[in-house]
Formats: sequence, structure tokens, C-alpha cells
Amino acid sequence: MVTRFSAVVAVSALAFSSAAVLGPSPGAAASPSPSPAGGAGAPPPASARAADLVLRNGRIYTMGRGEAWAQAVAVRNGEIAYVGGDSGVAAHTGPRTRVIDLAGRMALPGFVDGHNHAYLMAESLFWLSLNPYGTVRERQAALRAYRERNPAAAQVRGVGWDGAASDAKAAGVMPKELLDAVVPDVPVVIISNGHHSLLVNSKALELAGITKDTQDPPGGVIERDEKTGEPNGIVHEFSAQNLVINALPQPDFTVGQYRQTIAAWQKAAAADGITSAFVPVHYPTTSLLEAFEAMDEAGELTVRFDLGLWADENRGTEQVDDLVALRARYQGGKYRIDTVKIFSDGVGAGRLVWDQRVLEETVAALDRKGFRVYVHAIGNPEFYPSGNALDAFEYAARKNGPRDSRHVVTHADWVRERDVRRFKRLGAIPVPQPPWFGKDWYDDVPKNKLKNLNRFQSYLDAGIPVVSSSDFPSSDTFERDMYPLTGIEAGMTRLDPATTREEDLDRAAWPRERASLHDMIASYTVNGARMIFAERERGSIEVGKKADLVVLDQNLFEIPVTRTSETKVLLTLFEGAETYRDPSFR
Repeated sequence: MVTRFSAVVAVSALAFSSAAVLGPSPGAAASPSPSPAGGAGAPPPASARAADLVLRNGRIYTMGRGEAWAQAVAVRNGEIAYVGGDSGVAAHTGPRTRVIDLAGRMALPGFVDGHNHAYLMAESLFWLSLNPYGTVRERQAALRAYRERNPAAAQVRGVGWDGAASDAKAAGVMPKELLDAVVPDVPVVIISNGHHSLLVNSKALELAGITKDTQDPPGGVIERDEKTGEPNGIVHEFSAQNLVINALPQPDFTVGQYRQTIAAWQKAAAADGITSAFVPVHYPTTSLLEAFEAMDEAGELTVRFDLGLWADENRGTEQVDDLVALRARYQGGKYRIDTVKIFSDGVGAGRLVWDQRVLEETVAALDRKGFRVYVHAIGNPEFYPSGNALDAFEYAARKNGPRDSRHVVTHADWVRERDVRRFKRLGAIPVPQPPWFGKDWYDDVPKNKLKNLNRFQSYLDAGIPVVSSSDFPSSDTFERDMYPLTGIEAGMTRLDPATTREEDLDRAAWPRERASLHDMIASYTVNGARMIFAERERGSIEVGKKADLVVLDQNLFEIPVTRTSETKVLLTLFEGAETYRDPSFR
């Protein structure tokens, strides 16, 4: 059990700009007993039609533009028909209305995950995970056993051997030989947990035609033996990865596998209170899009999905028409495409993936076609690719004229102060991953550099709405980092909720970037809805919006701040329908 420090969340004393959060003012963020009217105005007329569902006797944090708190919500036809006090909801309650007594529990808008690769759960369902194994011998044994269980398989795909390079060095072999020793006859491709590197065997390199004479593709790296120049079995970034993956007998999951994956992910998301997600795709795939289409038509989607297509750094503007065609082809009731994702840099390499001029022209072409452009930019203390992304957004605005584009920079680990101001001027949206804030990934960075690391409050002070996200499953704790309450806690403490102890409170790196509870909730609700152009229908509990709600087992404003991540979701509603109910909630 993690020891928790005793600070209790009170009314937020942190100043913030009202432009940075679309919900109620933080001055209303304390949790008093709601007034009988609940701040919703006059009670409805007696002729109000009966609701399908009523939630009453709760502490409902609305994130709306009116009163912060209400007691009751009425739902009709999947939309919110009433928000206010218990006395007013009586007019919406008929003989067939289902009534849930919240017994004073806290309710919130359904959470929005601003960066989630839901489809990658397929890896854990259909591939071999090497994460449970700690040694070379154990991993090789797992590979051998997997191959023996699947003798007819034309390939072996897996995830998780992140330390292969050091393992190979210790053994005096090339990384590919770790795989060749147990599975030499079919291609073996193991993707890293961060999804930016592959470990492959000799057969996979052979099928891909990768030899010592093969040049690194733009933006990618093929690692080579220092003495012979032979590919050693590790490739980095998507342009290099795709050389291998596209040569495999089955490069992608099937439509059926993706449908099974999305169904499984939706169950996990509902248990986490997630009702909307932005899902950027790492590679060109029609199987995934066909799976979403089929599930939407069958009424199987219980999360609203906004999908982002992948832009190939090697194709520049020539791919724009293809992306437009995909957007036109795949649009549904509970999923849609209006975004293209671009990788400005990779992970840890300290260099750009795109040529800057090609990046700017491609972003401008996409912007002209009405796409939101969503740029991955991590960087390091000496390298700020977020600035390159903002340069491209600025170029597009000059070339096409200003519009409400809501372009995004995600991760944004390293951002200079001058670029914070540019976010504001360009209307760009930062989408960080708060669950990462307390990790030890940058512990060796000099203190004088930390002011540019993982900004959050800096954006709020500048009036910039921040959207929080998990980047599931591209982190070391997987499902737990997807839990929005993990991110909400980490955003308030700048510490890792999994390891925080009471005496660690003062250990946070650059604590001035800590945000208030209200602002963290906004980043997972109303601000997330705004990013996906859904603020008129989701993100807050207001009349006319979709009835996406989450009920918690404790009031976040009345507990020690580091108990936030221990809070349980008791009930999740998506458009008024239950998608999750904890067995303890009756």
C-alpha cells in the first residue's frame, strides 16, 4: 500500500485564466451542499416529459458555465434534460423513470482521453508479451514455447524486449542473434513498449531486403554492427519499422481482431470512466477503419472515438488527397476522422523526423483541407521540436489565413517560454501525459533546465486550455496510466502516484507547474471535448448535452490529494446507458 501524505484538497487558490478552462470558475470549486435549486434556474414546468433516468441526492460537479455544483440530473433519449436540485427533478420523474440515489457521492462529466492508442491493445490479445520475463533465457524460452504452440504461424509478433541492445552486448552477439537462436525459420518482430523501435531476427531482415547496403530511410535508423556494417536487428522510428512490417506475411491485424480489441478496450475504458477518446493511428491501416465502421453500424461502440490518420514523412504533400479520401470514406455516428498525426521527432534521438520545409508545406496543405494537425514532439533539454511544430502551424496560418484549427502538440515534454506564448497566439493546444510527470526519466537533467520540462500551469497562466491524456499503451505501467484519476493526481503533485510517500511532497521537480484539482478535471473533460470540436455536446453536465457521466466513491475535493488515484469509479454512463457499474454500487 502506498503511503499518502496528509494534505487535503481545499478550494483552489491557484489563479488561472478563464480562457484556459471552459467550466465553472475555480472560486466555486469547493464542495458545499448544493442549494435546492442547484443553480439551474427555475424549476421546469409541470408538463415536462418524464426522463428515462434520474440521478439524485448527489454532489455533481458540472464543469458547466453556470453553477459548479448540482444535486440531480435527468436524462432523456441519451441527453441531459435537467441539471439542478432534487426538488426540481421531481417534475422529470415518471412511473417508468429509473431513479439512482447517489447518496451524496460525487459525479463528474465522462472523461476524455486526449491521446489513446486503443487499438494497440490488440498486441496484448494476439501477440506474445515478453514484459513478464526478466532475463534473456526467460525471454528466449517464452519465444520458443510460443513457436511450439503455433507451429503453422508464418510469423511471430511480440512486444516488450526493451533491453535487447544491452542484453546482446553482454552476450557478445548482435541483437538479432538473440532471436535467431530460438526462432530462425520465420520472421520475428518484437516492438518496444514505447512503439518507436523494433527488435527483429535475420529472417525478418531478409524478407524486408535490408542489408548493409540499405540506406536509412528519412526519419528512421537501421542499427548496424560497428565492425561489419551488417544490420544488427534493431530499427528505430516508423519509416524504418515499416520496411520490416510491410514485408511480413500479415502486416496488420484483421478486421475481426480489431473488433475484438476495441470491444475489450471499451470495457477497460468504461471501468476508468472514459467516454470519449482521441485515437491517433501509428500506421496506414484500412482494417482498423473497417472495424470501427462495422462496430458503429452494429451499435457496438460505447465510447465516442475521434481518429487521427498517420502522415508519412516520406510522402509529404502527395499523400494529402489520399488522406482526404479516407476521411470522406470513414465517418460514423460514434466515430469520425478529422485529424492527421505527424511525428516531428522520435523518442530520445534528438533530431527531427521531417524535413522542416516539407513539414510546413504538408501542414499547410492539410490545414487547407480542414484537417486538425496533431504533432508528436518530445525533445530534450537542448532540442525543442515543439517549436518546429509551431513554426509549421504559423506557416499554415500565413498561407491559408487564420481559422479555428485547434492544431495540437502532444507530449511537449520540452517547451521554451517563448513557445508558450506562441501556443496562445496560434490557438494551438498542448496535450501532455500527466501520468508521466513523476517518472524518473529526466532525473539526470540539470535543475536549471527543468523550467522547460512538462509544462502545465504555465499554459493555464497564459490562458491556454490544456488537454490531458494517457498515450495508452506507450508507457511503463500501461492500464494504470490510462486511468484519468492517476493523471489528475500526478498533475496536482508532479509525483508518481504509484510510488509517492508522505515525505516525498517536497521532492517534485519544478513544483510551480502543479495545477489545481479543478484545472486537472477540466483537462480531462471540457477541454478534451473542445479539442475534438465536441464542446457543444460533451465535456460538461449541462442541459442538451450527451449524458456522459461518471460517479466516484469519494468526493475529490474532500480527500487528501494523493488519495485521488485510489478513488474508484462506481458508475459510468455513455449517452445515458450504463457501460460500467462497480459491484459495490447499489
